[in-house]
Amino acid sequence: MRIAALDIGTNTVLLLIVERRGQTIRVLRDDHAIARLGEGVDKTRHISEAAYARFRSVLEQHVATIRDSKVDRIAAVGTSALRDAENRDDIIRRTKADTGIEIELLSGNDEARWSYVGALFGMENVQNATVIDIGGGSTELSFGDGRTFAEGRSLDIGAVRLTERFFHASPIALEEAEAAREFVRQELTHAPSVKKWSGSPSGPLIAVAGTPTTLAAMHQHLALFDAAKVQGYVLQKLAVQELLDRLLKTDTRTVLQNFPAVNKARADILPAGTLILREAMEFLGATEVRVSAHGLRYGIALREAPKIGTLQ
Repeated sequence: MRIAALDIGTNTVLLLIVERRGQTIRVLRDDHAIARLGEGVDKTRHISEAAYARFRSVLEQHVATIRDSKVDRIAAVGTSALRDAENRDDIIRRTKADTGIEIELLSGNDEARWSYVGALFGMENVQNATVIDIGGGSTELSFGDGRTFAEGRSLDIGAVRLTERFFHASPIALEEAEAAREFVRQELTHAPSVKKWSGSPSGPLIAVAGTPTTLAAMHQHLALFDAAKVQGYVLQKLAVQELLDRLLKTDTRTVLQNFPAVNKARADILPAGTLILREAMEFLGATEVRVSAHGLRYGIALREAPKIGTLQ
């Protein structure tokens, strides 16, 4: 039986197709596309027609892939951009009419829960893990014993949100970087469930989403992005700091020239995402971070797998 999981985020629209055979789940497709559905939502609280047109185009491509793959169940979830947008109901309705895809709007807590489950997919012998999912509109911090999610928090400190709010040119001005850093620190400090878990984590810190996977590719100087080389890669805090310093001080064009594995459509928000990761590591007392190329879409696929089982 086959499951398609769609993660509709502020910046990306991700498609995962898996096949379940008994207790085994095999990945058939893991497709990434950038639509930036949440462009301007932090300021306007409205998804624009231009953003919806980009999103619809990307989603139609994913729908064609789903159709060709003959899936048995589709689960599409929306996150920060749709949570924030006042016209979300209209966007969800139009998406259903235009593409046939029905979007489930996840709460921040549910996003944290399923990001945790997905991040640990394929990782062996992980105990007491903390997971950070750096999205475009929000960042989720989740805590658990490595098998079961315990609790989490969704914070409004995503890479697109910070870039639009604080960064106005590339390279980034020192005062803009400092303002963004202070904002991130305040959000971390004021989150009750995050504060309780801060200090020295008893298990690994695992990071998912485009920022950490891109940093892992950059640190290895990959000519092309390779998820297999990114999965499980460990970044020391010093390496994250050095990459952040370089991203803040270098214009986007030069970053793309020097690091060909960086996605051109993601490069402008990479400094903000890296800043979030660096500040979260400091706040949590983490000296290193393990990168996962999985995340929310994997968690949603695993959530749906038992439902498929009831149909057999």
